[in-house]
Amino acid sequence: MPSIAAISILKLTLAATVSIAAITVDIRHRQIPNALSVALLLIGIFPAGLTRGWAGLADVLLGAALGFAVFLVPYLLGGMGGGDVKLMAGFGALTGARGVLPALLLVAVAGATTSVLFLVYRRARGQAFCDAIPYAPAIVIGSLLVAASQIGAE
Repeated sequence: MPSIAAISILKLTLAATVSIAAITVDIRHRQIPNALSVALLLIGIFPAGLTRGWAGLADVLLGAALGFAVFLVPYLLGGMGGGDVKLMAGFGALTGARGVLPALLLVAVAGATTSVLFLVYRRARGQAFCDAIPYAPAIVIGSLLVAASQIGAE
C-alpha cells in the first residue's frame, strides 16, 4: 500500500486539477458545476476511508457538513452563490473537520485580496464594476493551502 504522504500528495494533485476547472468556470460563467464539488467530495472521502477507516470517513463528512453550513448563511443572505457553498463542502471533505476553520480564515483573506484585484483589473480594462465577483479563486487558495499543510499528517 502507498504511504500516507504519497496518498496525500495524490489527493492534493487531484484537488488542484479540479480547482483549476472550478476557477476557470467561475470566472467565465459565474457558476461552479456540481460535478466539480462532487469530485472534491470523492477526493476527500476515498483516501480517508482507505487510510483511517470509519473514523476517517466521519471526519471528512463532518468537514463537508461544516464547510457547507458556514457558507450556507451568506448564501441565504444573497451574498454568494450555491456553487460556492457546495465547493466549500467539497473542500471541507478534503481538509477534514479540523481543517475547515483554518481554511475558512484563509479563504476570507484570499477573498478580500482577490476581490480587490478583480475590481482593479476590471477598472484598468475600462469595465464597469459588476454585481458578482467570482469567489472560487479564494475558496481554492485558502483550502488548498490548508490541504497542503496536512500532507502526511493523516
